[in-house]
Amino acid sequence: MGTEFLSIGQLCQRVGIKAHTLRYWEKEFGNFLKPYRSKGGHRRYREDDLKTLLKIKRLLKDKKYTIRGAREILSNDGVENEREEKYSGKGNFFHKKKILITGGTGTVGKELTRQLLQFDPSVIRIYSRDETKQFEMQEEFGGVENIRYFVGDVRDVKRLEMAMEEVDFVFHLAALKHVASCEYNPFEAINTNVYGSQNVIDAALKVNAEKVIFTSTDKAVNPTSTMGATKLMAEKLFTAANYYKGKRRTIFASVRFGNVLGSRGSIIPLFKRQLLNGKKITLTSKKMTRFVMLLKEAVNFIFKATLLAKGGEVFVPKMPVVKIIDLLEVIEESLGFKNGIEEIGIKPGEKLYEELMTKDEERRSLERDDMFIILPPKKFGSGRYFYPDVYISKGDNHCSSENGEFLNKEEIKELLRKENLI
Repeated sequence: MGTEFLSIGQLCQRVGIKAHTLRYWEKEFGNFLKPYRSKGGHRRYREDDLKTLLKIKRLLKDKKYTIRGAREILSNDGVENEREEKYSGKGNFFHKKKILITGGTGTVGKELTRQLLQFDPSVIRIYSRDETKQFEMQEEFGGVENIRYFVGDVRDVKRLEMAMEEVDFVFHLAALKHVASCEYNPFEAINTNVYGSQNVIDAALKVNAEKVIFTSTDKAVNPTSTMGATKLMAEKLFTAANYYKGKRRTIFASVRFGNVLGSRGSIIPLFKRQLLNGKKITLTSKKMTRFVMLLKEAVNFIFKATLLAKGGEVFVPKMPVVKIIDLLEVIEESLGFKNGIEEIGIKPGEKLYEELMTKDEERRSLERDDMFIILPPKKFGSGRYFYPDVYISKGDNHCSSENGEFLNKEEIKELLRKENLI
């Protein structure tokens, strides 16, 4: 017998089960476990059988699924894994597709564009209201032929409809994002973040887009700011759109991020400017903590959510947590400046810590090793929501940056180096 096969004893030892359990699982999961029979009639197993058995064990023993539930998940995994292969490069989810990015001239929008280009889309349409940033982006991307630039505001639904003609995917990044600015101009935040998001939804339905992904923020969880409240409202609009889309193919979903390190308006460029200009660092509170992620990781997560979305979900990445004072000290040490800290107090609408989901959302969330998937309160259409490698969370996953496992300074330094921020 070739070395590619395992005997019953070898398989049971590697999976950590008894032979009678293996026989029972073979009976219950016959569609997924089909051992090879040797000339003598002995059962022999391949590496694929080992992987399947390990997954079955995890579903039944660790995640406490029923036999029926585990079978349904395994059945769905075949389809989802095939789709994930298409995204991962063995196929191509965005190949020759038409894509629109609102707020495409921002830090995340440009990185999203950069990564989408490797999939050879038919066209990427950059939709934003700032012609100067569009000019700068054209210079940066060197006149790539399949990028088009549309000057327009998400508050203008007619312009959105024109820009969105025949589009397959829409990534809605445009927003008013500064907490202090939104507190001082709340109705402007409503016009852009709420009415603008509804305009994106209406335009996408009119052109029958395939998938529309909204980028939200952890500030939408138990919001204390106008910005957070308007982002929460936009999330709810994107979930609700799946209920009234009729026979259209369009799927709406959201992603909920923490602080994307190095993005325009984030604290790192501010800290660096203050240090290099010989000024004291202005810090609202030394007790402040935040969820953080790298720019490339944020964009990759958007792709994952696009692939997995079935309608109405909020996808939340599992992110590291930092103390802002530790982040500041790492930047000081890296630049070689130490001008002192001026603690200015919490700004209106600002929190000392952030959260990933509410208690209610926790009760209807699923978990993967890389994310939480918050299901809509009421599932649209028929069928159930299945995702590869998903399980039901155990215990209290009401994640808060207040009591997370904080990165130490060396880990923060390595994170910043990865993004070329120091």
